[in-house]
Amino acid sequence: MIHAYVDDTPQHFQTLRAAIRELDTGIIRKAAHSLKSSSANVGADGLAHLCKEMEKLGRTDSTEGASDMLTDMEQEFQAVRHSLSALLEKET
Repeated sequence: MIHAYVDDTPQHFQTLRAAIRELDTGIIRKAAHSLKSSSANVGADGLAHLCKEMEKLGRTDSTEGASDMLTDMEQEFQAVRHSLSALLEKET
């Protein structure tokens, strides 16, 4: 499950980046919701919270601040990926 999360999350970021560029708030909402759920499943609560905020933007049909929020999400993911990698190494 952790491997799938680490492998799939960059694609969610690409989807969000394209949706922000195209002002497609429906895709922003859907992608953020999906990433929020998967982040929560692996215990990445900080990232899940950021995804929830991005999802809210999509629900309100807004992209204001979305690019900066996406940058924050990507930075948080780097920290999460580092922690998850360390956890996986410890288990092997």
